[in-house]
Amino acid sequence: MPSSSASRRATIAFSCWLVGAVLLIVGGLIAASASWPSAESALFRSVGVLTALAGAGMAFLAGRSRSGDARYRRAAIALSMAIVVVIALIAAFSLAPVHILTLLALLLLIAGTGLSAVPGRRGDDGE
Repeated sequence: MPSSSASRRATIAFSCWLVGAVLLIVGGLIAASASWPSAESALFRSVGVLTALAGAGMAFLAGRSRSGDARYRRAAIALSMAIVVVIALIAAFSLAPVHILTLLALLLLIAGTGLSAVPGRRGDDGE
């Protein structure tokens, strides 16, 4: 039953990407609507808007990759890793405040990418 295992892995990867994208959108919208009296408020809002847009893009690519198209799957893997790297660098170097939901979404994006990158489907070379 290799196809059942592969389809279960694809479903779990899709679910991780989708929940991660929703957390990115929610965390970004919370950050975009926050009102702080400091000068950091505009930076926090702009990072929130960019995070929400990245989450929307990730949700779109995750949905399109669900149909089995390798191009969208590769694009979703690339966008997921780009989001993880950029947000991790922003959080690590304290360039801008990052909402906790956004940080939790990074774990789900990493898990979904790891599961999706494993070639398990017949006729799929992992491209």
